[in-house]
Amino acid sequence: MSAHSVVGLTLIEPFGVEVDLDLRDESNDARVAELFKEYGFLLFREQDLTQEQQKRVMSKLGPVLEDFTTVGYVSNTRKDGVLGDSEVSFHLDFLYTPVPLLGISLHGIEVPYEETWTRFASGRLALEALPPATRERLRSLKGLNLFSASEEGLTGRQRLEGYPDNAPRAEHPLIHRDPITGQEVLFATQQNTALIVGLSEDDSEELIAEMHAHLYADSNIYEHRWRNGDIVIWSNQALHHARGGLVPGKTRTLQRVCITEGQSSDYRPPIPADRLPPQMRM
Repeated sequence: MSAHSVVGLTLIEPFGVEVDLDLRDESNDARVAELFKEYGFLLFREQDLTQEQQKRVMSKLGPVLEDFTTVGYVSNTRKDGVLGDSEVSFHLDFLYTPVPLLGISLHGIEVPYEETWTRFASGRLALEALPPATRERLRSLKGLNLFSASEEGLTGRQRLEGYPDNAPRAEHPLIHRDPITGQEVLFATQQNTALIVGLSEDDSEELIAEMHAHLYADSNIYEHRWRNGDIVIWSNQALHHARGGLVPGKTRTLQRVCITEGQSSDYRPPIPADRLPPQMRM
């Protein structure tokens, strides 16, 4: 019996798949790569990977960039962790640059059982749910995407008013083909997309609100409750993610490895010092 035929798959609603497979076994890497292209969202339970093993798995899915922005820890207790206890609204990592990440993996290594969550929303399903006339209108439009330069931007939506002149920004088509799955997706987020280029403020806000209504509808969201040993791998350009505020002092540490076609210099926005790991602060 082939390795492919013994792998157990359980569909997750409304998207993605849970995979019964040991990621420590290098012979499974090719299968993981196949499933990633097919589903764009993979969940594995009861794993125990070192960072090097996690990098090995992800390197089969795309280029791993050795940088503190793409390899490290999302933690509210580790000194080398990022984000702390902050709430984070729906976003795509580095949408405010010309080269958003291709994919992200998070591995729960110290988390309270199912007490903390990450929510995911499908850009593909939201696009399919839009009225045909709206989809056609979006095809010729671009969004202006900004870095979350303020607390309001991190937990809600970053606005252009008062945005630092030296902070990063990037325009992207509102309909985008995900390089991982090959599917068309909505490429505008709650946190990053400040406006639609070329439209009046009223028209821009109306269209953004319509996209958000489909993107962040309950029927379009999977909420993952973390357990130790979980690994979630997802296409960053197809699936938005968010998290709620954490309980200060109650440890939540996720091991993070990303894939990207970008370089370290692409990911050097003026991040506030309190959001950098201590060793990176000036």
